[in-house]
Amino acid sequence: MIYHNTFPASPPSVLPIEEVRVSDHQYGTGGELCLSIRNDNWNPNLTGADMILSTHSLLVLEAPNAEGMVTPAPSDHNYPQTLTIRNSFARFYLSASAQVAICSDDLDNRPITIGFYTRAGINIVAHLFEWSNGEEIKKNTDTPSDIRKIFYLMKGKYYKTNASEQTVASVKTVKDLSALVGTRFSFDSCKEWACIVCNSSLEPTLFTHFRDSDDVFAHSTILAPREGRRSGDEHEDLAKSRVGIVGLGSLGSKIAVSLTRSGVGRLELVDGDVLHVGNLERHAGDWRDVGRHKSDLTAYRLRMISPFVKVEPWRTAIGAQVSAQEAANVNAALAACDLLIDATADPDVFNQLAYLAMQSNRALVWGAVFAGGLGGEIARSRFRKDPSPFDIRQAMIQAYEKSDDAPPLASGREYDGQGVHGSVLIATDACVSTIAGHMTALALDTLLDTEPSPYEHSAYLIGMKRGWLFSAPFDTQPLDVEAPLREPLTPHDDSNIDSDFLESLLTKLAHEAQDKRDND
Repeated sequence: MIYHNTFPASPPSVLPIEEVRVSDHQYGTGGELCLSIRNDNWNPNLTGADMILSTHSLLVLEAPNAEGMVTPAPSDHNYPQTLTIRNSFARFYLSASAQVAICSDDLDNRPITIGFYTRAGINIVAHLFEWSNGEEIKKNTDTPSDIRKIFYLMKGKYYKTNASEQTVASVKTVKDLSALVGTRFSFDSCKEWACIVCNSSLEPTLFTHFRDSDDVFAHSTILAPREGRRSGDEHEDLAKSRVGIVGLGSLGSKIAVSLTRSGVGRLELVDGDVLHVGNLERHAGDWRDVGRHKSDLTAYRLRMISPFVKVEPWRTAIGAQVSAQEAANVNAALAACDLLIDATADPDVFNQLAYLAMQSNRALVWGAVFAGGLGGEIARSRFRKDPSPFDIRQAMIQAYEKSDDAPPLASGREYDGQGVHGSVLIATDACVSTIAGHMTALALDTLLDTEPSPYEHSAYLIGMKRGWLFSAPFDTQPLDVEAPLREPLTPHDDSNIDSDFLESLLTKLAHEAQDKRDND
């Protein structure tokens, strides 16, 4: 019995003295016994004597009977699959749609395409990308299309057998696999290929073969749970929505990821900046993205999250010195969105987006992180429900003026601020993530048009530390904006003016022609 340094907070381990297997409830030969007293039911009042009694009960229960037969003790807890495969280097992940497909009888002896991916040498994970039902090639809709660019693809076949689980598990060589599949087996042992073999219980096993080898390698199968959307049925409407995000820095990149995970179907991403090493402290990107445009890397990340999202990256900035045509294209894409999000904390960008939102009758959500991680601001403007963006911003400025101290608004692209005694205050990734989460929640509520909305005010100041306008951490202050509600702007109808002008012009020309004829 081994007492660990965590005793009595956790139980001691009980092992056989020699390297032998004494029970089916044992972690390998010579390993620890899995007893009725475990981590999940242990309490400090138990002792080593209790462990000995538990061990004795297990060994007596599994003692051979008169005929020498051993009955394994029943298990009173579930051992999750995630633990059974933790030492498996090669894994085969089957999504929900792929599971439905391979249970169909018409896939037997049909071609398949398997994708393999390894990351940092930890393990190889294979996915079923394509299969044939004899009439057409079907794609796995659960996997993003961009994922094929980084996966190694291997062709193969699917076989359905009446073999038992033990028989399939015993396959180690090409000869074994050929004997199992029978005359349907048509692979060349000098080439690489893959095949899925289903046993009599329709449990799939992936085998891979590499050039000039007699061995085949079995992958541990992981079945994806067949479950509905975790965001709820109401978020299905988000798949039809279109959101424009301007500014894909630390704040905007996190908002884009969160909206995609929530089910937003289409996003327009506008940012002309590139990702630098220093941005990695707070940005959703990683070292593989350094040097790439933030709009491009964020778009790629979104496509790797959802196979259904449509993303259009724009490597430009609002107000940048680009051609009039390019600026018009960006404005047109944003004007077609259901919601605009300003994540730049740039007053000039805000002015242009506010005007664009009002001109196109679109909702606008904006926000910023205060320097030093003191908190942040979030706001939104919807027509007929909130005042105009300019009125809301003016109310926020007036709220800041109530304090004798200057507002801790971040300047430029940094979230640094000046603390007491000259110390530098840093807005951490946690601070940025908090404000990004609140902005995302406000954006989703706007898209879903929730009534009544849990967000009764148009703007909020959110504190994360005590200081300035905040009396305590997590001090949230809603702002009352005393301004008229924003009304939809309708385009000026010039049709009547044009027709009147044309009528007067034609009448004048007719009179001039008549006068000329009379004079002649």
